[in-house]
Amino acid sequence: MKRSLHRERGFSMVELAVVMAILGLIGIFVWRWVVSTREPMQRPAMLQQLSEAQAAVEGFVLANHRLPCAAAGTNGIESCGDATAVRLPWKLLGLSSDFGRLHYGVNRGAGWDLAVVPNLVARPADAVSPDLNINFTGMPDLPTYPGTLETPVSASAAVTAARDRAIAAKTAASNRRTVANGLDWCRVLRRFAANPAAAGVLTAGNVASSVPVAFILVHPGENAAFDGNNVVGAGGSWRFDLPGRPQDNAYDDLAVAVGPGDLAARVGCVARLSEMQAAAQGAYTAYDNARVMQEYWKLRVFDIESSESAVQGAETGVALAAMGLALATTSAVLSVASAANTEGVTAFVVVMAAANVGLAIAETVLAAQELTDAKSALEVSKQKQAAADSYAVQVYDTFTNALRFATRLDEKGLNP
Repeated sequence: MKRSLHRERGFSMVELAVVMAILGLIGIFVWRWVVSTREPMQRPAMLQQLSEAQAAVEGFVLANHRLPCAAAGTNGIESCGDATAVRLPWKLLGLSSDFGRLHYGVNRGAGWDLAVVPNLVARPADAVSPDLNINFTGMPDLPTYPGTLETPVSASAAVTAARDRAIAAKTAASNRRTVANGLDWCRVLRRFAANPAAAGVLTAGNVASSVPVAFILVHPGENAAFDGNNVVGAGGSWRFDLPGRPQDNAYDDLAVAVGPGDLAARVGCVARLSEMQAAAQGAYTAYDNARVMQEYWKLRVFDIESSESAVQGAETGVALAAMGLALATTSAVLSVASAANTEGVTAFVVVMAAANVGLAIAETVLAAQELTDAKSALEVSKQKQAAADSYAVQVYDTFTNALRFATRLDEKGLNP
């Protein structure tokens, strides 16, 4: 009985050893599988985190018209006055604390010549306005034009109302000169893109070769430690390693760098600035048209003045012709009376007097026709002036609409 019990116990120990061996082999295979799959699982997560951080930074630009400053530590709060700050301000961007591990470099202009190196983390000065910062002197204005007219000509009520709308649009556009938004920041970004080689500009690369960037984000990689230039980054040399640097045992960081041109396209600077510039130029063209219209309107009033002067001259001509006819008639009567007491020579005088009467009648008829023509021309001039009023309304409204459209674009900035 005892030998049987010992034999059963020994058999159980063998089975246990076999089971342990099998579990050990399974554990080894599982461990190797985990190790082999661990890097592919982590790398996409790192890249996703960098992508989310990039989107948050660009969203901050749209909302605040500047790039965020770096944080001095992992508290997520930007520190614009700290030249050594190199962490992502995750709290400011509305991200989780997991993003506090990222390094973040940005062109912030601290201590640089800002005439050369733009400060991308400061709210910009106004540089874009709907009226192109042009003083629309004398626009719009259609005053009463008395001249020598019997009845002074002034703009109609419709023209006056259109002029008032244009004045209001001009005032609203002028008020935008002191308001800065994303469009103004885009001008700063363009200035940076035009002079990327200035000393002190944030770059990605190495001492031998580097490219300027607006901002850069770096993940420490699987070892959770920054390598290469990413160790100090903006806090030291203002240079980070170029994204895509080959990885090896000494370097496993992942990075995303955004250049000024790429950033301008991503946040809409290119399209919005082009649209804004076109609208502002259109408003200025409409302003020029309005100034030309003003001169045309005054010319039409001058035409009325000239027509009234012609009417006055024709009336004077009719009066003189009537006087000439009266004198010729009186002379003819005297000649006939004289012919009753004299002979042939006096008869010739009578004939001449009669001819003079005929000429006087003809001059009177011509003078009357000239007066009729002058009055007709005056009516045509008044009709043209009325048409000029309608044209003035159209031109003023075109200017108003163009300036209002440019103003709306300026107010919109980079917002959707």
